[in-house]
Amino acid sequence: MLLVAVFFSLWQFVFAQITITSAYFPAVGDTLRYALSANVATLVNLITPPGENQQWDYSQLKANQNTTIVFLPPSAGNNAATFPGADLLVKTAGGGESYYNATNTQFELMGFIGGTVAFPLAPRAVGRYSPALIERRAPLAYRNTHGQTSNLVIPFALSDLPPFIDSLIKSLPGGQLIDSVRVRVRVQNADTVDAWGELRIPNANESIPVLRQKRVTRTRSVVEARLSSPIPLWIDITALLGNTPLGGFTTADSFIVYRFLSNNHKEELLTITANFAEDTIRTVRFKNLLSVVSVIPDPSESPGTASVQAMPNPAVDKVRFECHNLPADEYTLKIFNLVGKVVWRETFQASGRRTIHLNLEDFNKGTYLYSLSNRKGEIISTKRLIVIKP
Repeated sequence: MLLVAVFFSLWQFVFAQITITSAYFPAVGDTLRYALSANVATLVNLITPPGENQQWDYSQLKANQNTTIVFLPPSAGNNAATFPGADLLVKTAGGGESYYNATNTQFELMGFIGGTVAFPLAPRAVGRYSPALIERRAPLAYRNTHGQTSNLVIPFALSDLPPFIDSLIKSLPGGQLIDSVRVRVRVQNADTVDAWGELRIPNANESIPVLRQKRVTRTRSVVEARLSSPIPLWIDITALLGNTPLGGFTTADSFIVYRFLSNNHKEELLTITANFAEDTIRTVRFKNLLSVVSVIPDPSESPGTASVQAMPNPAVDKVRFECHNLPADEYTLKIFNLVGKVVWRETFQASGRRTIHLNLEDFNKGTYLYSLSNRKGEIISTKRLIVIKP
């Protein structure tokens, strides 16, 4: 009887817990859909201790904001040359671009340029992580532990800053010798896969087997200035900034992130960010299952929004692109293969609606991306096109 009990326990352990592979790494063409929860204050008690075979029920979460993350080939961006070796690109708020690298074992953020995630006083600032910041690892199994220290550096010349910041820097002791400054952020992550079990999120038909990864993050930011003479030298000016606009970037923080991961979902099914004491929830994000209706949404679902739709999709020998609600402008429609090479493009003037027909006889079967942008290079929409051959 004892042997039967031992066998049953081993069978339950082996077949209930899961291993996460690189299948959950984002790839070019993926769109990740998330919702932010409005009722985070009620969730503290749902952070359970580490352990096996747990049941997490977060189905009561209420969404108050939806977001999407679209992964594009680097060539779809304006700054790919700044991040050589990048495999993916994500357009960010404010016209920014984030560049990623993916291997069989790691998915890494190399850095970013511009957008609201950059230094707000220098909107085109470039931030680089050294080494690249590891966002995902594979394989992952229960009780795996990993750690990393990375340094984010955001440099900029004084001439790139508003005049009042230039004056502020020059007013510091030795300020007339300063020609550039940089924000440097030290990021330390300690990851532990501390639990496994089944998770239920809003609109899920059933519980989903997951691993839970706990990440403890510590960050510290400083501002440094470069003295141009007599010998070029970077010095820490953090203590001199006080309550100036630059002083807001000289902070230290510690927080904890719980991520619930599945091999069958590119999204983190649930992400909880808490303070270091875990008595206050900062944010809760979960996979937005309501928006996953089809690979390509119907533009009629968002009236008044500029959009493009490939029809039919999948396509065999011909496809037409239906463009809707276009402000008067010049537009470029491009088709990329999955290594980021532009295989077809057309530039046209349009206002309102435009239909573009394309013969696919020279296209191989497979998955492509099509992207519509305006004269400024702003991406209107990027979606998948599937070509099949008889």
